Amino acid sequence: MARRGCREFPIWDDEVLHLLMADNSDGEDELQLDDEDQQFQDVENGIAKADIQETHLSLIPGIVSCETSENVPKFQWEKNSYVPYVFYKSEYEFGRINLFSDHQDMLSPMHVFTEMTQLDKLMNDIVVKESIRYAEQNERLFTIDSEEMKAFLGMNFVMSYHVLPTVRHYWSTDEDMGVSFIANVMPRKRFEQIRQNLHFCNNEYQSQADDKAYKIRPVMHHFNLCFQKAMNNSKRQSIDEHMIKVKGHSLMKQYIKDKPIKWGFKMWCRADSSTGYLFEFDLYTGKKMNTEVELGESVVLSLTEQLKGLGCEVYFNDFFNSPALQYKLMKQNIKACGTVRTNRKNVPKSLPLDENMQRGDIHAESSSGISFVKWMDSKSVHMLTNFISPIPTGTVKRRQAGTAEKVNVTCPEVIISYYKHRGGVDLMNQRKACYEVNRKVKIKYYLRLFFYLLDIALNNAYVVYVKLHEAQRMEGPLLSSLEYRQHIARGLINNYTCRQRPRPAVVSTEKQRIGTKRILPAHNMQKVEKMKRCANCAKRRKENRTNNICTVCNVHLCFTAKRNCFVEYHNN
Repeated sequence: MARRGCREFPIWDDEVLHLLMADNSDGEDELQLDDEDQQFQDVENGIAKADIQETHLSLIPGIVSCETSENVPKFQWEKNSYVPYVFYKSEYEFGRINLFSDHQDMLSPMHVFTEMTQLDKLMNDIVVKESIRYAEQNERLFTIDSEEMKAFLGMNFVMSYHVLPTVRHYWSTDEDMGVSFIANVMPRKRFEQIRQNLHFCNNEYQSQADDKAYKIRPVMHHFNLCFQKAMNNSKRQSIDEHMIKVKGHSLMKQYIKDKPIKWGFKMWCRADSSTGYLFEFDLYTGKKMNTEVELGESVVLSLTEQLKGLGCEVYFNDFFNSPALQYKLMKQNIKACGTVRTNRKNVPKSLPLDENMQRGDIHAESSSGISFVKWMDSKSVHMLTNFISPIPTGTVKRRQAGTAEKVNVTCPEVIISYYKHRGGVDLMNQRKACYEVNRKVKIKYYLRLFFYLLDIALNNAYVVYVKLHEAQRMEGPLLSSLEYRQHIARGLINNYTCRQRPRPAVVSTEKQRIGTKRILPAHNMQKVEKMKRCANCAKRRKENRTNNICTVCNVHLCFTAKRNCFVEYHNN
């Protein structure tokens, strides 16, 4: 029976492995503990705290439950002494689709979208409800139901692949400009009225909201839950920042000079490396005060909260990476890999200079299960990982200096794996950018974010649709991304119309022959002595005078072999 108040000090797993594998034939050495390790810890209290886990909803960035800096060891980097950390295997089924139909074995493309996004819940609980409340708060006469709101969204999806200069052109009566499929659903004024009153939260709580993105937060929370519920986490994922182009004024707008989109909203994303399926995202609203960890580390710990214990591989760049982050993820059974900046805390300092290395040279060090690799390409590349050994190498093709010939260059496997799996967020953005809603429309920032998330939701639904089609659970042949978007747009509109009378007929743009339309008999032309400027030519800013006058309208109108302003004036 243990004595009351018995205390022990901790020992790390990698240190145990190191002692077991060490050669102590010459004598037994005592375990060398650093200053932090010598602090005693109450074992019973430590176990109780370790068992407590809070539910993570990823609502507000910067609030994460992570290990403190006291749990991270002091890194002592050594060459040729890599001891891998033993990750435990889980029974988790990666990439499983969780959409099922109660009525049939085969699913339709529309069913995949509505079930994955929980569209009815989004419309009834958030969009329709809050839009009506917003109109009442502003003393506007406005009402709408779920079917009309779905038709409104379907019209926006049509506008994403059938692009015209402005929104007004979709209701144009010119036969070479108007789109009858759009105009027959609702009048333009009704479309603009819905967009004006579109809202997602109660403005009465505005004074109590500390979150700058509170107006779009309910929608973000809804989609985050839907994306993670529709499909299980994949084996390999990437975490990166993503820019949403915004030109208006907003406190959340960021500037990143090295990005193709330099001005806009910054969004943190975790996506599948092979398909670009977005699992989780969060909007960056500004720097947080009194944070215990760096911004990049906080973002990764927040986005990987749902990956604890699964054994997933996560790839990210040097903005996020650090030895401390690698160690924390390793203890959560999360495999991590990424580039790293050499000025980060605890990164090895005694590195060879770039001038002393040739292309293909490798320098590797390790500590506490973390491996650091410096590889020389055209410039040096620095990597940190907690699950890939620095020893295995492969080859990559590189162009030889001064010639067009390509040669094989030795490259560590950790770098090859990183460049293969790092682009999940970029792939998501590439597929979404093909067809975007509201590209050129000036709207409020939260509306732009709403339509932006709808585009992402549609792309996620297409990824799920392709996987289900490969499993032979989908109706019909495989649709392309554009065809799938068309199918969803038509399904949302679903022959809906709120027009009470037919829309105006389309006016032909062809030039009509002079004198083809009948003039009322009451309008007669008569010659007078005084010549005045032609009223019809004056509309076109032309200076033509005539003594022909309409006896009813009392205006001068040309009547010559080349111009028949009398007929043209009365027809218009």
